[in-house]
Amino acid sequence: MEEASMTEIPPTQPPGWYYAQGDPAGTQRYWDGAAWQGGPQAVPGAEAAGGIAGGYTKATLPSPWVRLLARIVDGLILFIPALIIGIIVGGTAGGVGGFSASGVSTDGSTIVAGLLAGLIGLAYEYYFLAKDGATPGKKIMSIKVVLEDGNPLGSDGAIRRLILAAAGIVPIIGGIIGFVVGIGTIIMIFTDDRRQVPADKVAKSLVVKA
Repeated sequence: MEEASMTEIPPTQPPGWYYAQGDPAGTQRYWDGAAWQGGPQAVPGAEAAGGIAGGYTKATLPSPWVRLLARIVDGLILFIPALIIGIIVGGTAGGVGGFSASGVSTDGSTIVAGLLAGLIGLAYEYYFLAKDGATPGKKIMSIKVVLEDGNPLGSDGAIRRLILAAAGIVPIIGGIIGFVVGIGTIIMIFTDDRRQVPADKVAKSLVVKA
C-alpha cells in the first residue's frame, strides 16, 4: 500500500489504527510500525459523538460570523475590478442581474457592467475553490470548502457550488434569483445543522476550519 505523507509517529509504537496529524477529526490511519498505510478512515461511532461527515465534527465548523467576514473580504477584493468596469462601460457594476439600488434597471450599460462584474466574480471563485478550496477571504479567516466525504472540492465541486451564483448574473431574472439565494444563505448559515447554505447543498460540500 502507498505510504501516506504524514508526520511519522515513533517506531516503537506497535502496529495499529491511530489518528494521523493533519487528517480530519474523527479519522484514523493504519500504522504498520514504520509508516502510515492507506488513507484516513472514519472512526466507528464518530457520527454519534458529534460527527458531521467525512470525519469532520461540529467543532470543525467555523461560526457563521467567520464565514460572513470571509465573504466581505472577497467582496472588497472584487469591488476593485467591478469599479473599473463600471467606469469603462459607463454603468453601475453593482447592478448584477439587471438590478440597481432603486430596482430593475433597463439601462443597457448597467446590465453589461453587472454581467461583466459577475463573470469576473465567478472566475475568481472558481479559480481559488478549484485550486485549494479557499478564496483569499476564506484563507484570511482560516476556513476552506471540502466535499462532504472529506475529499478536496476540486474543479467539479467548484462548478456545482457556483451553479446558483451563475444563475444570479443572468440579466433581469438573475436579480430575483440572487435575492432569494442570498436570503436563503443568511438563514441557513445560522440554522442548518451543518451550516450548509444553498450552494453547499447543491455541491454536497462543507465549509470547515482550515
